[in-house]
Amino acid sequence: MSPNKKVVTTYLTGLGNLDWATVAACLADDVERVEWADGFPASGVPVRGKAAVLKDMEAPRKFEIRATRMTEENHVVVAECVVRVPMEKGGTFVGENCAVYELENGKIRRISSFVAENKHPT
Repeated sequence: MSPNKKVVTTYLTGLGNLDWATVAACLADDVERVEWADGFPASGVPVRGKAAVLKDMEAPRKFEIRATRMTEENHVVVAECVVRVPMEKGGTFVGENCAVYELENGKIRRISSFVAENKHPT
């Protein structure tokens, strides 16, 4: 596995486990993150800076995020993931995620993430 894919894999594992120290270690200080998801008010709004990105990603409980495919060209990693998030009132949100990670000097500098609910999970 390439060094950039390892950074993304470490980031995803830390994110799912709500291990913010691990997530922070993967991010550049000037990181920018944009998440696109139907029904979310902040969809498409860029968040800039490590502290703001970490705050924006806060979650109430651990969840599963598993990469099903990763590709890399130059310093860009594209990861397709399955996301399973336990809901507060029971049940599980199952989503499909595709994220583009731009890396520089071994850190994630930009994340553009697309999430959609999978209404027919297997």
